Amino acid sequence: MSEHNYYARRRRPLLRSFDWFARHAAPRIAVRTDAATATAILADARSRFEDVLPELPYIGGFRNIFTPVILVNGWIVALHRAMHARGKSPADVTAVCAAVSDDVFQSAPARVLGFVGRLAFTGPMRALLRQQAARSQRRLYAADFVYRFRETDDGEMTLVFDECAVNKFYEAQHVEELKPYCNFFDVTYSRLMGMGCDATETIGLGCQQCSLRYKHGRATPIPATLQGILPRTSAPSKPRPSP
Repeated sequence: MSEHNYYARRRRPLLRSFDWFARHAAPRIAVRTDAATATAILADARSRFEDVLPELPYIGGFRNIFTPVILVNGWIVALHRAMHARGKSPADVTAVCAAVSDDVFQSAPARVLGFVGRLAFTGPMRALLRQQAARSQRRLYAADFVYRFRETDDGEMTLVFDECAVNKFYEAQHVEELKPYCNFFDVTYSRLMGMGCDATETIGLGCQQCSLRYKHGRATPIPATLQGILPRTSAPSKPRPSP
């Protein structure tokens, strides 16, 4: 599929994906408002997502492992606009989305989360990240991420983003107020999978680059902007023992 029809031709399944997100978000919004308000917010957000869909940036479709990140941030932008219209802050939106993320991941068995966390550090995954990073350096799509992949002898691996597609998308959508919270998802999955992701350096916080530094078994630091926002019920960041 071309850059011009990738999202348009997938409009129906993409709307269904938003409906899936909305079902999980509804109870998390309701505890911050009430059930009726949550329903109204999500109906408004779905309408706004329909407007955002044609504006989602094409970064290579199925060939780019980060294309789902663009889709999820389409949900976030739509939800932010609907919640903002009712007096809610970017931190409120982030708290809802982080809670949904935790709910979804914690529905999986602990051994599965631990396995996925270990899988991320295997040779094939490292090779894929190196290949994707090299491809990003070609700058085939202006809205894409541009990043480098680094490894150290002690097993740490780092993605260094010189350009961030999420921040570009927020700027294009005029929702720069979301930028300081753009790394919440990396922190949530890392805590649950024991991936030790240090995501404290981001373009959204005014840094020159974003660095995602992973070390299996290390505690996941919580950036200052996410203190008090991430759910307290998350599983510990240390990896679970194998069964």
